[in-house]
Amino acid sequence: MEATPLKLASYQALTIVVFILLAISNISSACEYNSTIPANSTQTNTDYTATTPSNYGNTTIPSNNTQAFRNYILTSCNSTTYPSICYRTLSPYALKIEANPMKLCNVSLSLALEAANSASSTVSKILNTNNLTGIAEQVLQDCIGNVKDSIGELKDSLDAMGHLDVDREFQISNIKTWVSASITDDQTCSDGFDEMNVDATLTDKIRKIVLDVARKTSNALYFINNNVY
Repeated sequence: MEATPLKLASYQALTIVVFILLAISNISSACEYNSTIPANSTQTNTDYTATTPSNYGNTTIPSNNTQAFRNYILTSCNSTTYPSICYRTLSPYALKIEANPMKLCNVSLSLALEAANSASSTVSKILNTNNLTGIAEQVLQDCIGNVKDSIGELKDSLDAMGHLDVDREFQISNIKTWVSASITDDQTCSDGFDEMNVDATLTDKIRKIVLDVARKTSNALYFINNNVY
């Protein structure tokens, strides 16, 4: 059956009406969307960084801030006696240190103390073996005594760092004295192996561990001397 001109005209009119209704609906939706964003909104790409891979799981501190904190640590470490050790040990703590000199000092001291505790544990384990000569055992006994003194001095320093509000000048003087003494104790342990005829392999092993403590402590002292007033 052929469609009459009247029917065709009706279909065409109905199609036009549908298109008009759809257009009105789209305009209304667009208006509702735009009303949620102020005209003076400064919305930028940073609004979406929390969903990008580089920031996934860390929506509170953008990745560019993390890099800025690492740059701060790198710049600070470049002036120390052992910059590579400094940056390698401190950079994982960039979010904790931020760009805060006091936090830099505290984290540096904490890592030096951690290294000293590890050194003490290693030397103690070696002392518990039964294949040491009398001289080696004596040197190790002296060494662990030095390292334990170093641990005590680092603990005292960290404690004083938390009480700078009480007689600040006195506390700072004590901190510098204790950290300096800690370095001396580590060096004394290392020197003991040079003065006695101890197995070269054992000497190298202990010296490497203890000097690592001394170097981290030296970097911490640098930060304290230049940031704590």
